[in-house]
Order: sequence, then structure tokens, then C-alpha cells
Amino acid sequence: MRFLTLVFTIFIGLNLPAQSTQGLVTYVTFDKPDCAVADEAGDPDINIYTNGDTLCECGVQDSARYFDGDDDWFYLFGQRVEETFTTIDFSLSFYFKPTSGSATSQALFSKKTDCNNNMAFAIRFNPASRILNVELVENSAISGSISKTLPYSCWYHVVVVRKGQVTTLYVNNEELGKTNAPGSLRVNLTNSEPLTVGSSDCNLDEDFKGLMDEIRLYSRALNIDEVDDLYLAPDQILTGIKSTGVNDTTILIGGAAPIVLAPNCAIAYSWSPTTNVSAPDQPEPTLTPSESTTYLLTMTDKDDCKSYDSIRVNVVDPSTISCNDILLPSGFTPNDDGLNDQFGISNPFATGELLAFEIFDRWGNIVFQTTDRLEKWDATYKGQPVDPGVFLYKIHYRCEGNEGVVSGSVTVLR
Repeated sequence: MRFLTLVFTIFIGLNLPAQSTQGLVTYVTFDKPDCAVADEAGDPDINIYTNGDTLCECGVQDSARYFDGDDDWFYLFGQRVEETFTTIDFSLSFYFKPTSGSATSQALFSKKTDCNNNMAFAIRFNPASRILNVELVENSAISGSISKTLPYSCWYHVVVVRKGQVTTLYVNNEELGKTNAPGSLRVNLTNSEPLTVGSSDCNLDEDFKGLMDEIRLYSRALNIDEVDDLYLAPDQILTGIKSTGVNDTTILIGGAAPIVLAPNCAIAYSWSPTTNVSAPDQPEPTLTPSESTTYLLTMTDKDDCKSYDSIRVNVVDPSTISCNDILLPSGFTPNDDGLNDQFGISNPFATGELLAFEIFDRWGNIVFQTTDRLEKWDATYKGQPVDPGVFLYKIHYRCEGNEGVVSGSVTVLR
């Protein structure tokens, strides 16, 4: 049995170790004991004040902090925080999960005095309408604000990037909005207020009720690749993952597609259809369809929030594959469980002459190379396991006297 996928798939970053620390002002994970609010970036200038009870729940990565919506918040302050909200570029990345159906906007982040709309920064969310508002206002003439209705989701990953006069909003790895401040000027957000998380001095906003996780503030503008790197794809199927559309994977007739999920907080799982699913109520069953089939997964957490994802398993007759059809997995899990532990050509006997098979890390280092069609990569480099992430490959081959090249990417999942 072989786990295969076609090589045209484009992949997104998954919890990469390359998540940049350049310009990182503060990083709050809530992964310390009792979900303590602490700066993981290690800047002694960052000060934190917490109000309310600290409650831990399942997060997108380890623990998340629960905000009860009743005077439960914390704030960050210090010289570097103040400098970040002046006229320099900055990026704010965080995850949140609302647990309230309130029709009033709730404050996620705020750096403003009362309800004053001068020198004001705020991010608010209305759970009933799912409208997210990002507010950057210097004065009545200079601003750069965005309001967008978010698609249904349990967890949202939000990244706000201010680069020059342009502010861009990314949600769940997609650009949802962009605005230009008048006069090609950065919006000056200088004020004496701390950056408050989960509340606001403005009484028009409710305190946030829900979960937050993985808060990062940068004193520079992240590029699109860095935004991708910060996306952990919570509540999604990782097998065959790509940036758009339904996940796809390909197996030969009689083969199997093992499923790998991203981090999730579900307590119940349901696969549909159930035919040829080894365990329809389990998170990571093995799929063995006899014909091409699209499977839907429903994940339900303790708050009865439902997440949905799907994967299409394409079934291929090996007799129809030519030596130009070189098949490789979209990802693999080198965890020594005997299943999908190595990466290589999935149909080596149908492949023509292999001239070179090379795998590269994101810095261009060759981590694996061979001319043997049967040899596979075990996710090590110089004898050491590589970190999880996306790697590029290039295959040079000769088929029926003609040379060809196949290139793509593979995700190492641990």
C-alpha cells in the first residue's frame, strides 16, 4: 500500500521553526504553568499587568487563556511597545476563539484613551455579526481602518500588518482587506496608554469573552511568507493540504490514505461517508476507497463549536501511469510508527531513469540527494532530525529518451 499525491499541490507553512524572531517585540504563548501571561521574547523592557482570573483551556498550540468577559484582561507596556505604535511599520499576530453570542462589539486589543478617536489603535469583534474591525486613527483626516465580516470558524488567526501608509488584514491565512491612509503617511498612533488585551477604556465595547493564543507583536511589517509561517491551520486536515480548495491526495487501487490532523480541541469526530473509513468516529482514520471519493470531517469541541474540513482521495489505476507520471506524497510523518515514515517516489517501478532526486530546505541547503529510484528520505540532515515544515524537491529523469524535471514541496509532520 502506498500513500501518494500528485505533484502540482502547493503547500502552506505549518508551525515552522523559521517563524521569524526579527523585530519581535513581545510573544505571549500562555503555555507556562496556569497559563501565566509572560513575554517569551525575553525583552526585559516589556511589562505586564494582569486583571481577573487566569483560566487555561485547550489552545491552537498547547494552552490558551480564557477571558470571561467580565473585567478580565491584561496589558503590555514598555518603551519598545510604545515605539512600535508610533510611525514605524508593525505587525500584530494572534489567535482568538469567541464563546459569546453577544451583538455588541468586544475589545480584542486596544491602545486608546477612553473613546477618543485621536491617536487610537483598536481591534474589536462582534460575535453575532462576525464583524472584525481594525482601527488605526491619528485624527479625523488621517486613518487606516478596516471592517470585515469573517467566515464561520471556531478559531481565527488574525494578522494586522502596517507597512508605510498601507494596513493589511489577514485572517486564517487569507488577505481579507487593505486600506491606504491619506497622504501616503503612516498613521501615528503615539499615546500614553498600554496595549490592552481583552478590554478597552471605551465603554462602547464589551470585554472579550473567549480564548486567545499565540500573540506576537513585531516592530516591522511581515511579508506574506512570514504570515503563512505563523498559520498553524487549527481544526484542519493536514493530509494533502494546500493553500486553496479541497485537500487532495492520490492512492493506487488497493492503497490507503492515512489521515493527519492539525492541532485541534475537538472532543467528537464524524467522517462522512463512512464507507472505507477505518474508524468514522476517530480523528485520524485510514481511508481506503475503491474509487475517487471526497470525505467530510466534522469536529466538535466542548463548546459545541463545529469545524469542518474535507479531503478528496483520488484512486488511480497503476496500469494507466506512464514514466512521466512521477508520484510523491504531499507530506509524511517520520515518527517510526511504520506508516508513512519516509518520503520518496511512490511509483518507482513506473518511473524512467532517475538522473537526480534532491530535497532542499528553505535556505537552499540540499538535505537529501540520490539517483536510486528506491531510496527514500528519512527527514534527517547530517544525521539529525529536521524540524517540521515545508521542504522543496526537484527530480531530473529520463522517460522514453526524453529528459524531464518535476519539482514541488513536501511537508514534514511530527
